[in-house]
Amino acid sequence: MKFKRRLTSGDLLLLELVFAIIFFCLTMSASMAVFGNAYEMSSKAESLDSAVRESNSAIEIIRSSATAEEIDSGFASSGYTGAPLKSYSREYDNGKYRIDIAVSVTGNLYSAVINCYRQSDPETSIYDISVKHALSK
Repeated sequence: MKFKRRLTSGDLLLLELVFAIIFFCLTMSASMAVFGNAYEMSSKAESLDSAVRESNSAIEIIRSSATAEEIDSGFASSGYTGAPLKSYSREYDNGKYRIDIAVSVTGNLYSAVINCYRQSDPETSIYDISVKHALSK
């Protein structure tokens, strides 16, 4: 007759500790995933907020001017570079991001397409908006 070995209290303690370690490893990996996703979402929200703020600043320059020349001087005084009445660009947030503004003037209609993106990834846009403004002169 074969002898069946019973688990002793030491064996049960070891088995319980192994299960506890496995449980804590699983909860740690789930927690790390949650915090990693939260950090990524926070980073995206920060870059979008910065892009919207810069775009609104450019839109304010456009909307507060009566002529295309006033818009051009407003962009120049705000640190934008580029060809007047064609395109403007500027870096913001310590050179981490860039805003490009493509301009067209047709009669009394001033149109601008604003594009914000990361300097490290110019192919992927963070924020785009187009603006049309009727010039008074």
